[in-house]
Parts: sequence; C-alpha cells; structure tokens
Amino acid sequence: MIQVASMPRPVRFSFRSRRNIVRRGVGALVLAVAGASSLAFSSFVSRAPLFPSGRLARVSVASRGGDVAQNFEIGDKVKAVSPDDEQWYPCLLEKVNDDGTFTVKWDDPDGGPETNDISADGLKKIIIFKDYVVGDDVQAIPPDDESYYPGVVAKVNADGTFQVKWDDPDGGPESHDVKPDSMKKVNVFKGYKVDDVVEAVFPEDGQMYPGTVTKVNADGTFQVKWDDPDGGPEDSPVGPKDMKYPPIPFDKLEVGQKYKGTVKTIMDFGAFVDIGAEGDGLLHISRIANERVNDVNDYVEEGQEVDVWISGLRDDGKFGLTMVEGKTDSGGGPRAPADLGPFENLSPDDWQTGKVARIAGFGAFVTVTLPDGASADGLVHISQIRDGFVDNVEDELSEGQEVKVRVQSVDIGAGRMSLSMKEGFGGGGGGGGDFRAPADLTAFEGLESKWLKGKVARIAPFGLFVTVTHPETSAEADGLVHITQIRDGYVENAEDEAEVGQEVDVWIQSVDTMGGKMSLSMKQAEAE
Repeated sequence: MIQVASMPRPVRFSFRSRRNIVRRGVGALVLAVAGASSLAFSSFVSRAPLFPSGRLARVSVASRGGDVAQNFEIGDKVKAVSPDDEQWYPCLLEKVNDDGTFTVKWDDPDGGPETNDISADGLKKIIIFKDYVVGDDVQAIPPDDESYYPGVVAKVNADGTFQVKWDDPDGGPESHDVKPDSMKKVNVFKGYKVDDVVEAVFPEDGQMYPGTVTKVNADGTFQVKWDDPDGGPEDSPVGPKDMKYPPIPFDKLEVGQKYKGTVKTIMDFGAFVDIGAEGDGLLHISRIANERVNDVNDYVEEGQEVDVWISGLRDDGKFGLTMVEGKTDSGGGPRAPADLGPFENLSPDDWQTGKVARIAGFGAFVTVTLPDGASADGLVHISQIRDGFVDNVEDELSEGQEVKVRVQSVDIGAGRMSLSMKEGFGGGGGGGGDFRAPADLTAFEGLESKWLKGKVARIAPFGLFVTVTHPETSAEADGLVHITQIRDGYVENAEDEAEVGQEVDVWIQSVDTMGGKMSLSMKQAEAE
C-alpha cells in the first residue's frame, strides 16, 4: 500500500460485532461472512489423546470430498458458527468434548455466552502467519486500537510477538509489541530501475504525481524526476513505499500474459488480485489449482504475492486470472455477440443437449448444440441448476459434463442466452424431479413501482431474496433484489448490505406470473 499523506489516527471507538446487529433468533439459511469459506465437513471426528501439556493430538476432521483433513489443537484460533444467529465469528478452541463437539471461547461475546459447544461442521481453522523477520513491511493493529497502520518489524520477541516500528507514530509511541494475529504482511516493490516511468509522492505536499526514475540511491530511495515540477524542485528522493507503476490500461491486457500480483480480498468463490491494472482481477476458485479446491483460504491469503496469468477479458472492462498456466476462459478477449438467431424461437419447454464449458461462482456456462449443428453458449444461473438452495456450483456440475437444458430467454443484441436445468417451471434438475407450478404472483400484479415492506429471506452472491407482503391482503411472495438494485454505486458483496431477517423497503420492478418471478429494487431514485 502507498501512504500518500500523513493522516491523524482515528479516535478509538468501541468495537461492536455484527452479532449486535443480527439479533438472536434469526434462524434462517445464510451464507458465511466475507472471507469465511462455505463449509460442509463430514460428521465423523477422530478423537485423539491429550498430551501431558493439555494440547490435543491432532483432532482430524474430514472436509468436503473426504480427501482433505483439518487438524485442530487446543489453543487454535478458529472461526465458528454461533448458535445464536448462525453467523461465523472468531474464537479460541478451548476443549474437545466426549460427544465430538468442541468448546470455543468467543473473541467478542457481545453480551452473549462467552463459550459454546460447536459441532465439527461449524468450525474453520484460521491460519496465522508467524514467520515475520526484521525489516518486513507490515500493517498492524496497536494495542487498545482497532485499526491497521503501516510499520516495519524491528524485533522478533521471545514470547512470539513482534516489535513494530510505526511509519507515522503521530505523537504516540514509536513502536509497539504486536501479536501475529494482529499483523498483515505488506509486499513493497523495491526493484525500480533507471528510466522507469512511475507515479510517486511529492515530498512537499504528499500528493502523487507522474515522474521518471533517474537514479537508485544508496539509502534505498529512488531519485524521481517530475514530469511537471511546476516551480518546485525538478527531482526528489522517494521511498519505495511511496511509489508505484502507472496502472496497466485494460486494452493492454492480453489472455495468457503472466503477472505477479497481490491478493487483496478473499471470497467464497475466489480471490481478487491486484496485478497493477486499472482494477483488480478475479481469480476464480476453479482457476487456483488443477485439483478441486474446496476452500480458497487453503491456497492463498490476503497480502500474498502470487504468479497469475490473464484467463479472460470481458466487454465491461473486467478480467479473470488463473494460477494454472494455460487454464483460460473460453474465447480469450472481448468478443462480438454470439449468433443466437437459431435459438431465438425455441420453445422454453423443449430440452436441448449441452456441455458445461466453464463454471463460475454464480452459475455454469453451457455450450448448447442444436440438431442442425448451430452452437452457442448460455448461462445456467445457480438458481436454475435444481430446486432448493445450491451452495456451490462445483458440487452440482463439472466442466465437460453433458447436461439437458431449456432455453429460457435470448437477448440477440447483447449476445446472451439464459438456460435452465429445472423441469418445467422449476421442478427437477436437468430432466428429473416432479413438476412444480410457479409461485402465484397474481396478487402483486399492478403494484409495479409501489413501495412494500419486506424481510430478507436469504442472501446469494447475486442479490437478496426478500419476502414481501401485499399491502391490503395477507398474500406473501418472494422476489429478488439483484445486487445491482440494492443501492446506488458498486456493491461487491450482498452480505455487506443486509442480513437475513432484516426488514427492508422495496419496490416492485416487474412481475412475471407465468414464470413465477418478481424483480424488486431497494434504490430510491427510480421508484414513484
């Protein structure tokens, strides 16, 4: 990270966990909070004897698929599902019980019980990096504070803590002893060369300006000649923390190019990686390794440097990454809209043969081939794979798998085709299961653009499912607030915007009584 200017430290505030917002008793299905992977451990637990020290001798819990085991020890830092609200929170593993459960002590009980007994499928081990060395650049949390600040490891203490010297003590102590679970490593590039074009912080005003490296100084700084000195000095010594290469324009990215990137954010479906472009690229979970990846956190961590290749480029300026060379998306660059003419008049009741081309967090792209040889890709959204809640697309489908799909809609102009594997109006799952009529939404016809009271029923990566009640009758139905309709501006994670059970105000965008679908919005400007 580049520190642009010295800022006063924020006033310390009393941290309130999300358990203070999500009240007890909301026992509905929710996704794990951002950064905590969706887990489905098997129920068997191998008990192991305690060492004299009291530490558990590797209690192994088999993860989903049965091929990876998590080893828990007393004293481990873990995340666990609170019985109060079914959310994940950090805690300490205190004890293994005779019934196969684990006693955990919450980091922030927030008025609730300090400990709970949690089953194996509600535990997730937190891997804490502890191998810092003197000179490492870090972000760390000082004692009695809740914010991260930049600093450098000055000493490795015998008790397992690290003495961190702050870049800007701002009138406070110049250093503190910090535990490793309150530290994050920062990778600062220091390999700038003469004639490199950079953006750097001008020492006199703390702002970033374009310039060129003219000299590598002996003290580790770089002499930067400013493009427009504007009456000031023509060049200045600048430290590597205050420099960066200009962002790579999107039109300069090519599929197959290799970059060294830094993991910025970890999600259930993958990780966002900074390669120095105008935006971060998505490293999807299916592009992390050749083998099946159940948990992104087992492979990468925030702040980690990784080698990645451009896997695909999208028309909207976003791009995908892969850690497996050659494992790219279908195509390779911005593409002209596909020829979907042969698919436009197909009946949504007719089954077509397709093959899964690639898998994303929100669904699967399927190549559909008609009897006359016409072929095109369409999206089977995660909600259209089968009845019921689908947590992980990769649990349902695999690349290359043959499937039966129905064409739901075709957008010729945009080159998009929506597919479904559900029977009829949403019964079975690719050709099996019982027929189920669509939800009865007739009571909500004519209420378009009207504000209604609703309650969040469940959260998905693509938006919120909200149960709304007719203002004059007791009729209820579920509708989707797409992630783009939650609020103005970019929403990265629907879970950051609402909680299951939360009451919200929504207005009806459209009602499809035939398909049993209702589109909702929480935005203010577009409603009447």
